[in-house]
Amino acid sequence: MIHGDNIVHVTQIVNATATKPRTTAAAARDDLIEHIIADFKVTIGAMKCAMSERLVRQGVSMAQLHIMVTLQRNGVMTMSRLADVLGVSMSNATGLVDRMEERGFVERTRVPEDRRIVLVRVTDAGTRMLQANDAISDELMRQVLGRLDPSELPIIARATAEVRSALEADPATQAATTLPARNLHETPTPEPRSR
Repeated sequence: MIHGDNIVHVTQIVNATATKPRTTAAAARDDLIEHIIADFKVTIGAMKCAMSERLVRQGVSMAQLHIMVTLQRNGVMTMSRLADVLGVSMSNATGLVDRMEERGFVERTRVPEDRRIVLVRVTDAGTRMLQANDAISDELMRQVLGRLDPSELPIIARATAEVRSALEADPATQAATTLPARNLHETPTPEPRSR
């Protein structure tokens, strides 16, 4: 015969186990992860602000920098593909590319076989601007890291390498940062007319 008190007691134990709070180690790990995420956000935000100020002085917006980096990473792209990658409309992409072309940072050409297709590439001036931006970014990081205790640098180097490796191993990150190479001899989808 099973007593009602035993059933209630067993039910309470099962419920307590199911709703048991995280272990101290798991809670500490989760708290540490949240702290790292918060620090990364602040750090990346500060870097973006510092770089943005320098770009503004050169008359380049972050959106324009993003276009040049995208083109440098992926090579020649059609205007429609560039707009897709940037997540903007064709008219927005065209406006940004117009201003960049006026500054000599990018160049547009039409495919002779189908003049409706507009290709965009980074020019030598755009490449030089990207290199100068990278040099400024590198110098800023040197200054920041130079303020740290030298004994901390190997720890930071190891942690940074491990985070990079984890990102590179993540399929979602690979999909977001790696675009398939496009064969320019394929017939791309015709695009609306743009300058």
